[in-house]
Amino acid sequence: MNLEDVKLYLRVDSDLTEDDTLIQSLMTAAQNYITNQTGKQYLIDDEVWNLVIKLLVSHWYDNRQINPSKPGVLSEYPHSVTALIHHIGLCSAYPYLDGETE
Repeated sequence: MNLEDVKLYLRVDSDLTEDDTLIQSLMTAAQNYITNQTGKQYLIDDEVWNLVIKLLVSHWYDNRQINPSKPGVLSEYPHSVTALIHHIGLCSAYPYLDGETE
């Protein structure tokens, strides 16, 4: 998955370097977050994994401003994100980082 795929998902039309840098950083953070939560290796062509990255990036991108009237909004992920991360963690189709199998 590349930056253009995620920008299309976010409906970001600008080519501002700042936006590209932020989105790329969020993509990396999302991939690392999923890996750390599941202990599984990122499969670059896996549509489920890439969807979770897009969902996380979208959530973080849309909620990047601190809003004192909504404390904790960044920690509240949509149910689909939590469910898909749980799926990746349990599914034997995704290899563990250390190469172990279930």
